[in-house]
Amino acid sequence: MKRLALLPPACALALLAAVGCGPMQTPLPARLDDETQKKIDESWDRAFAPADRLVRQDLLDVMVGTRAYQLGVDTFALRAEKRLADGRVVMEVAFDRGRPGDDRFEVSVYDAAGKLVRSERFSREEIDETCGVLFGVPPENPNAPDPPAVAARRAAHKARWEKINALFPGADDVRKAEAPVPRAKG
Repeated sequence: MKRLALLPPACALALLAAVGCGPMQTPLPARLDDETQKKIDESWDRAFAPADRLVRQDLLDVMVGTRAYQLGVDTFALRAEKRLADGRVVMEVAFDRGRPGDDRFEVSVYDAAGKLVRSERFSREEIDETCGVLFGVPPENPNAPDPPAVAARRAAHKARWEKINALFPGADDVRKAEAPVPRAKG
């Protein structure tokens, strides 16, 4: 019976996740329109009023199932590090819903001694533009040739992906393997 009481907040967050945004496709959480943000805020309130409304597993189910850890949040910070043969890469994400101009994704490279040797800061605009180029190419139509502008876009898209795949061969296979496992029927 207690599980049935948890269904409305979980369903509300799941519905909003499906409509508003999905898993992070960029290093920054999605910025939502006011109406969607209002609905998500209400869902968060339902899910956590009272704070212990969800038992441990239900809390994890809601967080993982809806990706609520990034859905309509007010602030978001992430730090990830990767060791290299000669140093390390540090990636940092900062998001504050109240300060859209401060959204950023930073990539810093340190040598083996810990000295900063490169640092790049990317804005939301740069990230969104890159996502548009890498993931926004329309599918090919075998029945009609591409207009010249689309053909040029497709060629640039292909060239960028060839560079990516040369550096990270098999990365697309890993991404596909990490897709959610289909639920069992029954």
